[in-house]
Amino acid sequence: MSSSRLPRSVVNLVLVLLMLYIWAGWSIVPFHGDEADHLFKSHDFLTYAVKGHPDQLLVTPPIQIDSPEHIRLLTGTTSAYLTGLMLWLGGVYDWPPPWYYAYPVQWNIDNGRWPSLTALYLGRIAMTFLAMLSVPLAYNIVWLVGRRSWPALIAAALIATHPAWLLSSRRVMQEAALGSLSLAVVWLGMLNARRMKLLRWLWLGLVSGLCLAVKPTGAISVGAVLLTLWLTVSPRWRWLSAGAIALTVYLILTPAIWGAPISRVVLAAELRAEVLQGQTRASPDAYQHWSERALALIQQPFLSEVQYYESDAFADGPRLDAQITRYQTSGLAGWQMTPIMGWGATILIGWGMVGLWRRNPDPAARVLLAWMLLTALALLLSVPLAWQRYYLVWSLAACLAIGVSLCGWNHS
Repeated sequence: MSSSRLPRSVVNLVLVLLMLYIWAGWSIVPFHGDEADHLFKSHDFLTYAVKGHPDQLLVTPPIQIDSPEHIRLLTGTTSAYLTGLMLWLGGVYDWPPPWYYAYPVQWNIDNGRWPSLTALYLGRIAMTFLAMLSVPLAYNIVWLVGRRSWPALIAAALIATHPAWLLSSRRVMQEAALGSLSLAVVWLGMLNARRMKLLRWLWLGLVSGLCLAVKPTGAISVGAVLLTLWLTVSPRWRWLSAGAIALTVYLILTPAIWGAPISRVVLAAELRAEVLQGQTRASPDAYQHWSERALALIQQPFLSEVQYYESDAFADGPRLDAQITRYQTSGLAGWQMTPIMGWGATILIGWGMVGLWRRNPDPAARVLLAWMLLTALALLLSVPLAWQRYYLVWSLAACLAIGVSLCGWNHS
């Protein structure tokens, strides 16, 4: 056996331990107000799948701000349905109300908007399982590129212990599904680029549809992978048909846009732009110059402090402060890199992307590199403020790039 390959039993053991590390912190991760919103949205699973009335989830303008229809258009369905499934299986029938960010934490607590531990924990279980999938996916992606066990394990370990990823992916939010399903789309795209098989092709279409349904930014990963395959791997009809499967899955899972899909998607984009504009005006984290946006792509993966919440309304919550302290001292919050280590890791990101470029004859490497570059470009153009959650997929890509950098520049 080559010295670059570890026994499969050893690899599997390490991957399981890394996945268990993600699992270990699901119950003590500090609460975020968006968790209440997504728990509220998860009731749509009951309406759609249990009661069988998806027609009740349709959205018809005009839309009132902060109404259920508004929430349905702004958020995806994949996480909501999985969360709702867990609550339903757990016997939760009293769904939590959404969070009101216009009022302080104590007001929300006094008015019953801090969800019960039962609902919160059941929802977190579903999301944490999705987050755990990022570990084997990261390993397999780097393994496909370099065929070396150690670099692939290092990439998986970086993701499994990345503090920002751990924080958001253990919560009842969309980040776990968006990150892990984006990695799944990339991995399946790389496999199909090397050798297209019917089952792989079908899985690519299905998982791409699930990724699209997570939240609108899922289109970045799906678009990057399918576009790269369409441009570089023949015959092109395969990737167009995979895209058609993805759009079909997305449409089935998103009754909010039924009846007038194009106009509802446009409306959702307009509403999302309004929300971003409001957040940008109100937040001290808003960018003033394009250079700050570019710098954020360098800073976010390994050079930024963990951002526990974005709204100042959470700053006066002693209950949350106690949760943060407990989490930080638990040993389950991920690594704490020194500035020197962070800069070293950041340099390796570029080194890994150069390594992918040198592997250009390999279609799998092309898919991975295109996804990284287009993700960075999309974030540069679309993110107006330094909110860490918006950069999580890029942070995952950065961990993969470090693994690739350690593989060397020889073609696989």
